[in-house]
Amino acid sequence: MADKSVSSGSLFRVRNRKRQQSVRRKQNTDEQSSGSDEGKDELVVKSGNKRRARQNPMIQSTNKKKLMANNCSSSDSEAEEVESKVEVVEAFKSSGNAERAGPSDMGATAISEIDTETDRDAQAQFERVQAVLKEGVDDKIYRGAALYGAKEKSDTAKGKASSGLNRVGPIRAPNFLRQSVRWDFAPDICKDYKETGFCTFGDSCKFMHDRTDYKHGWEIERDYAAGRMKEDDDDKYVIHSSDEEKEDLDLPFKCFICRESFKNPVVTKCKHYFCEQCALDHFKNTPKCYICDANTMGVFNVAKDLIEKLKEKGNEELEKKENLSDKDDGSLKGQ
Repeated sequence: MADKSVSSGSLFRVRNRKRQQSVRRKQNTDEQSSGSDEGKDELVVKSGNKRRARQNPMIQSTNKKKLMANNCSSSDSEAEEVESKVEVVEAFKSSGNAERAGPSDMGATAISEIDTETDRDAQAQFERVQAVLKEGVDDKIYRGAALYGAKEKSDTAKGKASSGLNRVGPIRAPNFLRQSVRWDFAPDICKDYKETGFCTFGDSCKFMHDRTDYKHGWEIERDYAAGRMKEDDDDKYVIHSSDEEKEDLDLPFKCFICRESFKNPVVTKCKHYFCEQCALDHFKNTPKCYICDANTMGVFNVAKDLIEKLKEKGNEELEKKENLSDKDDGSLKGQ
């Protein structure tokens, strides 16, 4: 047998130089730290470079303590901070008294402090000046501009000298007075109730039920600006219905028979108006109405509505004549 040549392969180990370098650097840093920290007992804390996640206030959870503990480091100081943040201590203790909380008078004697302080207002300054004047000390020392020309004042029957009734200047507002003021510039009056005296809402109506004839402030100012303040009309607030206006238009102003003004007017059943004498004379000839030929049956009633209307017109004409005469007299005097 022929000897076979066996070829043997050789293996070489590649050194990890980077690892050796890092190990050497670590050893050097450990030696330096041990040499510099000799005689000092300190704890080594491993700090992570992880960025702390920002807490979202909109997200809430019952497992808050566990999440905060996982995000924080394992140091004792940080653990104490976490516990102090997580743990909430709520303690309640009663006073042991049967009295209610707050002031004993339930705020009835509370002081309103919206104005100037009582030790700095005009009244306090006046009282200080009067106190200095009563002492009568004239040591040539400047004591403020309020003492220039100031005179001592005595109390009167109205009140003390420092009260607002005896001095000129701002008056101190009362401390225990609560005012609720509302300036009403809008006519919050129920229109239906004012005009008719009836409202469908009744007591539940949110507007005021008032039928007075007083004007609002803005109405007075408007009339004053327009120059109508002295005008006075009795029928200004009278509400005329459509039926009354129709009746006024239907009322005649002269008799249909004699074509003259009415003298003792009468009315028939068919609502036609005549003078009393004219109606009787016409009835002698025929019982029919002079206008519509309806049977009057000899019934002629007194026309009260027409008489009242004629009186009103007569009074208006007299007033117009008097006004014209007054104007003429005034113009003659002016000349």
